[in-house]
Parts: sequence; structure tokens; C-alpha cells
Amino acid sequence: MKIALCVSILAIVSAVTIPSATGQSTQSLEGTIVTVQKQDVATPPVRTGADPVRTPLQSHYYLYDVSVRLNCDVYVGRYESELDDLPSALSANNFVPVRLLKHTMYLDFPGDSVKMWIVHHKVSHEAACDQTASAK
Repeated sequence: MKIALCVSILAIVSAVTIPSATGQSTQSLEGTIVTVQKQDVATPPVRTGADPVRTPLQSHYYLYDVSVRLNCDVYVGRYESELDDLPSALSANNFVPVRLLKHTMYLDFPGDSVKMWIVHHKVSHEAACDQTASAK
């Protein structure tokens, strides 16, 4: 009896969550990469002036903050890599198809999609955006 109840609940939950997850995907919009900033992160951190012989082993990874402009909005997405190898398509002034979900941005390159967490969003105050906003 309890097993049948658990199976029924699982079936209902999976039937409800699958359509809502697939309903979130959006059409790609044409965006422009504005800037790319790189950070070299070492963990665990070592204090300045520490004896190099007595410091722990560190692992390094790289964070890239990629600013993408969609119309008058600028989204900053964070791309993380263990290697110091940013894809060449992720460079300033490149046009890229962008899909936005709740807190995630996908840059859709031919044959690959790069997932980034959105860490910042702002409205651009450039002259072109001010003109289109007043025209509406």
C-alpha cells in the first residue's frame, strides 16, 4: 500500500515538473559580447608573506565574467574553467545567440552551448538605448 502511494506521488511529481522545465527554454536572441574579464582563483588562499615551504597545495581555476548586451540590457554571466582556455568565440564585439532563463544565460555557438550563471544585470544608458526607449 505504501509503495503504491509512493509510486503514485512520484508519477504525479514527474508529470508536473517535466512540462514546466521544458517550458522555460526560450528563443535565442542576438546579443553582443561587450567585455570579458578573467580572474585566476587559487584555493585555499595563502596569506601574503607566508613561508612557501609550509603553504598548502593549491588548486587553480579561472573565472571569466562575460558582459553581453541584449538590446538595452547588459547581462554579466560567469564562465568557469579549470583550464586557462577561453573559447575564441567569447571575445569582445562578437555577436552571439543568447537564451536567458531565470538565473542562467546560454550562449549558443554552432555545435556547442556555453552555460553561465548571471551574476549581474543592468539597463544600458547609452544614447542608442535612450532613443529607442523614447520612441516607444
